Amino acid sequence: MIDKGKGEVSRHEFSIAYDGTLVDASDHSIDVQTLAPALLSFGKLIREANTEINGKKSTAKVLVVSDFEHKCFNINFEVVLSLYEQIKTLVGAEPVKTAKDVLEWLGLLGVPSVGTGVLSYLGFLRWKNGRKVVEVKPLKDVDRSGVVEVRVEGDGNSVHVHNHVYHLSENPRALRATRDAFLPLGQDGLDNVKVRQGDEVVEEIDWKKVEAIVKSCNVGIELAKKAEPEVEVTPAWLSVYSPVYDSSAPKWRFRLGKDVIYADITATNIAEEAMLRGGVGVEDAYQVRLEITTEVDSDGLRKESQYKILEVIRFVPGSPPPKQVKLF
Repeated sequence: MIDKGKGEVSRHEFSIAYDGTLVDASDHSIDVQTLAPALLSFGKLIREANTEINGKKSTAKVLVVSDFEHKCFNINFEVVLSLYEQIKTLVGAEPVKTAKDVLEWLGLLGVPSVGTGVLSYLGFLRWKNGRKVVEVKPLKDVDRSGVVEVRVEGDGNSVHVHNHVYHLSENPRALRATRDAFLPLGQDGLDNVKVRQGDEVVEEIDWKKVEAIVKSCNVGIELAKKAEPEVEVTPAWLSVYSPVYDSSAPKWRFRLGKDVIYADITATNIAEEAMLRGGVGVEDAYQVRLEITTEVDSDGLRKESQYKILEVIRFVPGSPPPKQVKLF
């Protein structure tokens, strides 16, 4: 376990075990089409939580190493946050939160240290159990700054959460990621999730708790005041579809699989490096980290995706460019 709360980087390790009483002890496998969306969803949820708590200038990276154990499928995660000392949370001068803090606020490592009886994000979703919120009011106690009282449908149904947790519970991107993180349950005999630090189980979420969490996710997504765009960051191979003659052009045309896309290259040195090579060759290929943003309207209909290259990992030249194909 590593936790470095000071400086510019904070790291913390934990593990998720998809488990079940009906799992065959000899079967230490899981369908990749089931597991992959769940792993990606944990990453999305942690990034959304870090943005909500520490602001947009702080970035989160979720690393994973798979491990197999008796009667379960265990995944080791390491959360790495890039922090800046000048970043403050939305609650005045409150200091930045470490990777461990973010995991606690999510409910993956116990409860957040913001006061007795204050629920975590997953704890709040489970408590709501799909019920709609009818009132939210801040507490006046100075020692509980940022904590709000949330009342749902019914008599006397109220609970205390931090406003970051409440905002996250209204974020449709976070809610979709939360729902998808539990996709493996209900398949192959898996019916619970155990969260571990080392050999210690610090949180266990059984199928009944998951059902309550998913109900709240579905209601929150449906009631979202505005449709939030879906943002996915994925590794990809892009090949140049047609030569570009203007080095200042913010977008280049690439082939992504069978599709032809326009991708924003302003965060890279693609144009400058092409100038140094003397031109652009058709089929020049780039291995990249690609951000795909898709607007979703209030009816859930997806619009045309927008693409941005965040990082070039590798360049593979294609056929040498003809002499006349120059950037200038």
